[in-house]
Amino acid sequence: MTHIITVTNQKGGVGKTSLAVHIAAYASMAARKKTLLVDMDGQCNATFITTGQPRGTIGKTVADLWDDEEDIAFQDTRFGNLQILPGDPDIGLVGKQPLGAGIQALRRLLDREFEVIVIDTPPAAGVQQLAPLYLGGLLVAPVEPDLLALQGLTSLLKMWRMVAGEVLLGLALVINKRILNSTNQQMVVDTIVGSSFGKHVLPIQLTNRQLVANAMKQGMPVWKLDPRDPAAANWALVCKQILEMHETSAESANKDGKDG
Repeated sequence: MTHIITVTNQKGGVGKTSLAVHIAAYASMAARKKTLLVDMDGQCNATFITTGQPRGTIGKTVADLWDDEEDIAFQDTRFGNLQILPGDPDIGLVGKQPLGAGIQALRRLLDREFEVIVIDTPPAAGVQQLAPLYLGGLLVAPVEPDLLALQGLTSLLKMWRMVAGEVLLGLALVINKRILNSTNQQMVVDTIVGSSFGKHVLPIQLTNRQLVANAMKQGMPVWKLDPRDPAAANWALVCKQILEMHETSAESANKDGKDG
């Protein structure tokens, strides 16, 4: 059975693509699972990070999923055996098509014998963000602990509840870009953890470190760039926890979505 992990948030700049790339890298390189990264974001940052090729320079893209007559072609990456379905700068055009068409397009990936499929979505609500969730699996949301992020999180959780009422969809919230000596951030973290969704917050928090940006620029996960850095170990542990989340967690989350 393919494990679907959709990384999304309705606020930009929270580290969504970095987390998606790291989850896919860990699944492929550390867990040794046949893994596909799907770049649904028109900015194509996941494609650039993993291949080194600028947006719009790769032939076959994620947009081909919407054309049944087009073959799907995956690209090798700089991250070991990880493969990617490259992004497309014009992918936003699919937003004009019905949600059902988007779900059907993405289901074409399920017969390709990948053990793990990680989907990086754009921050804007629409077909690109919503359709992957209807494949089920796990929604992973990086959350930067500030007041604006709380507003985005409220919208995201509303969307999760709606989808989880129809399909089996788990939830994992990852505190990211944490500044440990920030009182304001601590207040936001306490608010999230103390909410009804607090049980979905992963125990390890990811700090705001230049290490992550440096690793992404060099096309490698943080634990490869500097394995001695404690922050790198935390990134690996978060990815490991996400991959190990079982279907029972999804069932519990699905019940929350229906009852919430």
